Amino acid sequence: MKGIHYYRADACNMVEIKTCTNDVHAYKDHLHQELSIGYIQKGATILNVSGKNYNIKAGDAVIIYPYVSHRCQPLNITEWEFTMIYIGNEFCKEIFDDLDEQHSIGIKRLGKYEFAQIKHLADVLKSDASRFDKEIELINILIQLFKTCDVDIKLESNRKMNAIKTYIEGHFLQSLHLKDMEKHFNINKFALIRNFKDKFNTTPNAYQLQLKINYGKYLLKSSDNIIDIALRSGFYDQAHFTKEFKKAYGITPLQYHKALKIC
Repeated sequence: MKGIHYYRADACNMVEIKTCTNDVHAYKDHLHQELSIGYIQKGATILNVSGKNYNIKAGDAVIIYPYVSHRCQPLNITEWEFTMIYIGNEFCKEIFDDLDEQHSIGIKRLGKYEFAQIKHLADVLKSDASRFDKEIELINILIQLFKTCDVDIKLESNRKMNAIKTYIEGHFLQSLHLKDMEKHFNINKFALIRNFKDKFNTTPNAYQLQLKINYGKYLLKSSDNIIDIALRSGFYDQAHFTKEFKKAYGITPLQYHKALKIC
């Protein structure tokens, strides 16, 4: 769809997404007070950042730091599409506090792997995923994007990570919130996500999803009421439960229940 469109993601109320398709946009120098992460889906442009030109084309992704003057000039306005994600400074304060001067000025150019990560992030932020899922996806990708920077995210003890895992196991049917976990365990959200993933090779929301699917599997042993089981397992509808169950086990919940009866 031609034009410029904005989306407000509900993750922390500090994330905004802009898409631009075949539209002249920002020929003049401008800046954003937020961290800007974007990718080019179609066409090419000359991105001028603080007086220096960068040739950016489809498949490229960039990070533009807060308060950095820049302008974008697409080479062909009829073949031009990009997406930008603007993230409020307060949300990623722990990262900015540790960035040295080299990384806090100008832009960081990213490769195809990062392009895919950012595109996936934009899709998740615009989806009907829970706020908990969106926050963790955002934090996880920010950690990946800044992994090569001089960011020192304090490693927490295994005891604390085990405690967080146990907490999720005891509350997986409830709506979890990162801000509550930060306060409860006295750990910032970036350290929580990074260290949990380092220890358990998964993120807290992905682990919660595994627990919900497994609980649904347990309930299927004694009932074929898929709608009821989906809701009791913490899914918002039968379709969502069926989709995630099949991704995990290769068959639908009903197929699993019938297979148990045959055995």
